[in-house]
Amino acid sequence: MDVRATTVDDLLRLAREDLARNSLSSAEKSLEQAILLNNQVPDAFHLLGYVYSKRGKFKKAIMAFERALALDPFHTEAAIALSSLYNDVGKYKEGAQVFYKTKKRLDRTLPGYDPRINHSLAQRHYEMGLFYMRFERFQEAHHEFSKALNLEPENIVNAVQMAKCLSKSGDKEAAINLLRKGLNSDPKCVEAKVQLGVLYHSQQKLREAHKEWQEAISLDPENKSAQMYLAMLEADPSAHDHSV
Repeated sequence: MDVRATTVDDLLRLAREDLARNSLSSAEKSLEQAILLNNQVPDAFHLLGYVYSKRGKFKKAIMAFERALALDPFHTEAAIALSSLYNDVGKYKEGAQVFYKTKKRLDRTLPGYDPRINHSLAQRHYEMGLFYMRFERFQEAHHEFSKALNLEPENIVNAVQMAKCLSKSGDKEAAINLLRKGLNSDPKCVEAKVQLGVLYHSQQKLREAHKEWQEAISLDPENKSAQMYLAMLEADPSAHDHSV
């Protein structure tokens, strides 16, 4: 540790420099020393929680993030990190509680558009949507992806997931319309083209499916899904009856 680091601010600065170099052990020592000097600094606990989580010390990480939030209930980064960590260790209910509690605070105290916060919140909604999909709860999943899309309208990946939910629920036309709308704003989204091809194929619109998958491969020649679907379609004798 740098002998010149005599204040909490100095130690936090050193810890951040260590983290930038991925020197976790050194960062941990600096942060623990900072907390010994002053155990009322939320950033020290937040950074220590991050170090603990990276080193696999999950119980300690949770305690550190919780302490950061106890000192500063509006510490967004600590709340998001704690929510994510709860999900990682299988405590989904606790993760959701932290996430929604933080979102409520932000809605009350931070009106307006903040891209950094919106991205973090959108990511949590996206992850929650994927969680619901795992249990085939497509309505709830669609709701989460819709919230993510509202926070980040330019992120068409949320629309792709919404389309998957609609398709699984039986509303394929709505799914197709959603993907078309998304591709109007982002015509180079490979994932949207692959999914649109899947939907067209399910409706026996083989020419349209072929076109979408071919365009997906032209945008991303290494895309395994598009390659697989296109190869299956071209190997299907019945597909030639549709002039693919």
